[in-house]
Amino acid sequence: MFIPKFKPITLALVLTGLGPVMLSAPVSAAAIQEEVSLAPVRPISPREEAIISSAGVKVLRHIAQARSDIHAKDMESAATQLGQTENLLNIIQEALPTTKVKDRIWVAKKHLEYEDTQNVLPDLVPIYASLDELVGIMPIEDAKQHLAQARKHLKSGEKEKAKKALEATDAALQYTEVDLPLRTTRQLVAQARSDLNKERPEDADKALKSAEGSVVYLSLTIEQPLFTAKALLRQTEFDLKSGHKDLAKADLQGAIGYLETASQSDQKPTQEAAKQLLAQAKQLQGDLNNGLDVGAEIHHLWQRAQAFADRSVEYLAAGWTRYRAENPVKSDLIEAKLYLANARIDLFTGHETSRAKQELATSLQYLEKAAEKTKQQKGGKTYAKKIDEMQKAIKDLSEDPSTGKEARYIALEHQMRGMIRSL
Repeated sequence: MFIPKFKPITLALVLTGLGPVMLSAPVSAAAIQEEVSLAPVRPISPREEAIISSAGVKVLRHIAQARSDIHAKDMESAATQLGQTENLLNIIQEALPTTKVKDRIWVAKKHLEYEDTQNVLPDLVPIYASLDELVGIMPIEDAKQHLAQARKHLKSGEKEKAKKALEATDAALQYTEVDLPLRTTRQLVAQARSDLNKERPEDADKALKSAEGSVVYLSLTIEQPLFTAKALLRQTEFDLKSGHKDLAKADLQGAIGYLETASQSDQKPTQEAAKQLLAQAKQLQGDLNNGLDVGAEIHHLWQRAQAFADRSVEYLAAGWTRYRAENPVKSDLIEAKLYLANARIDLFTGHETSRAKQELATSLQYLEKAAEKTKQQKGGKTYAKKIDEMQKAIKDLSEDPSTGKEARYIALEHQMRGMIRSL
């Protein structure tokens, strides 16, 4: 039987989302450190692992204590516990691999407020360096394209365009497995604090219960094998580029194992995604064993795995959306974004125009469902207008997918991502 191993940074955030049942067995930072050392990819340093693991356990304890204080009607103590929780979440945030580059982007944007554009150009040098440090962890191609646009606008003295390009660079840097779960946990803790300030202890407890039991629990029980398979596919690609075929074969076999685990998920979207990726991975394994060059195909497969992982983590926010009351448009937009991303990948990486066209058609179908549902919602006119614009753009691309530049596809994905988060 294949036993999944945890990615270090995901395990730490999982600890912020598990309920009090975890407290029945003491968990030390050292024990966690030993567990995560088995991970196939090390996106963070051992020191950062230890910080995140320790902070994650303490977050769980403070949330559990805050709920206990609420039930004991000690609101002052509960508020103190939430303050400690927020401090620990800040510590976790600082240890994420994306934080340094995001901070440097913030500095460049701040300098733009009062410096000449030529004086801001040197700020881009450390941003490029920080992006290069992320190359083995997450996709950075999109961010680099936006940063190149920022450089172009700075050179030509266009402040506002440079600012927007820097903002797009920041938005493109999402460490999928952690950024959204961490943001969701923050939202729930902030909501609990607001409820306490408004003397609504029952609502505060409800928000904290959601943070404990729902937010990141899915990442451990369902989505995690898919994330790890994605990381191993990326590592397989690097192995092949470095000429280490034996390592590539081992990493690809590992990815297949995780995909087999994910294919047994009781969550239909995860199961279907894993089965699709698994069939392709096994085919590529046979080609690799037969001595064929599969580097480009592995890259293509990794990109598709990334798109499916993005979808999984967007569904992972269900802990927050269930708390607010589920918006029926959200799932349709998540699916529309997935198929749009797959169309882009198939067209620009796989060079499969007919397949891209099918993906666009499916994306359009989900947008049509979303549009119909917005009509039934009170105050849905704003969303309906945005969805209509997306439909028109995808219809144009569907007529001949190859006429659209990749940047156009990426821009549409960003629009959908923004709308998904706002629902």
